[in-house]
Parts: sequence; structure tokens; C-alpha cells
Amino acid sequence: MASVAGHQINHLPYSGYFAKMACVDQFVLVDTTQYVKKEYHNRNRILIRNSGARWLTVPVVTHGRFHQLLNEVEIDTRSNWQRQHIRAIEVNYATAPYFRDMFSKLSTIYTETEWHRLADFNIALIRLIRDILKITTPIRLSSELGATGKATDLIADMCRRTHADTYLHGRHAVDYVAFETLSNHGIRSLIQTFDSTPYPQQNPGFTPNLSVIDLIFNCGPASLEILMSGNIVAAHCEA
Repeated sequence: MASVAGHQINHLPYSGYFAKMACVDQFVLVDTTQYVKKEYHNRNRILIRNSGARWLTVPVVTHGRFHQLLNEVEIDTRSNWQRQHIRAIEVNYATAPYFRDMFSKLSTIYTETEWHRLADFNIALIRLIRDILKITTPIRLSSELGATGKATDLIADMCRRTHADTYLHGRHAVDYVAFETLSNHGIRSLIQTFDSTPYPQQNPGFTPNLSVIDLIFNCGPASLEILMSGNIVAAHCEA
């Protein structure tokens, strides 16, 4: 059996995103669904030393663009947001045990390219993090596959175009996926449940579900093992 999972192209995703990626034969970055404000498409959280979590937000152009797709979203280049992000990461993680191992690679992506499309920037970061975690799952784009439809229909089409007979859903899929329809297409459904396993952070206590870079800076080579320890995959069972 061949398995696939898909997820929208989020910014510096959390650990569960990469746990899902590591569990399948192919991972589809869905860039053909609608951009939504105040989601994780252009922002995620890092930990501020001696404080709490803070959003890192990529400024994007939204005025008058109410129905733009993720692969159409343009970055607002009027501010030096790249330098601001890199500085925030450096200030708050410079003393983390594995800071130097990742920071130079991360800063290169931020600073050596003048990014114009949000999707391109996010994809570059996702590929870098996949490689740092030593995940070998190939990444595809829904736009390149030509996958169409919404919700269940999109999932079925992604499976068809990737020759997969098993799809790994997130836990919230039960709210919008027609599993019987997928089954009728010969597609087996698995459900991922992810809960962050506590690991040492720069602040006392533990703040879950930050960007995965928090885990990598603090745990380095152990990061994949730690994030997978909070990951559970089970077959979907109809009620």
C-alpha cells in the first residue's frame, strides 16, 4: 500500500506537521486552497526568553484580495521583516544547545533571497526543516499535481494522482471529511493524533505547539525521535 498526506503550506510549522510528513510515502503541500487571515499560513510562534510565546508574522498583501489562493499571496516588502525575524530568533535562541547547527542555514533562506510569494518562502523553510530532521518523504505540490476539488474530493484526487490507496488525516478531519466516499474510492483513512512531548526549553516549564524550530534549537539530533514520540496514527473507524 502507498500512503499520502496533505497539508496547507504553513509558516515554520509545528512539530505535528513534520510527524505527519514522516509517516507517509508522499507529502502534498496544498497550495491551491484559500488563504485565511489569522491562520498559520503566514505566522507561527517562537518562545521569548524570560517571557511567553510570540508570533512571527510575515506581512502579506490582502487589501482587496478576499479570495486569493495560497500560491497567489504576495509578501508585503515595504518593511525589513526578514531582518526582524532573524534578529528575534537569534536573540531568543542564541544560548540554545543546537543554535549554531541550524541558524546559519535558516538565516540564509531569510536573507539571501528577495522573496515575493509567501508560498515560495514557506516551501523553502519546510524543505530545510525536513532535511534537518532527516525526514526522507518526497514533497509534492497540489498545483503541480493538478489536484482539484474541495475537502473530500480534493483528498480523493490527491490519492489518485499520487497512486496512493491510504490517506493520513489530521484529527480534525472528522469535522469535514466524508470517509465513506473515500472508502468507496478504495481509499483507506488513517487519523493522526499529535500531542507535544515535553522537552527542555529556554524558559522554565513547557510551552507546547510552538514552531518546530524551538524543538530543533533545543534538542538537535534528538528532535525527530522526540516529535514522533507524541504522534499516534490509527485507522479511522466509523461510528
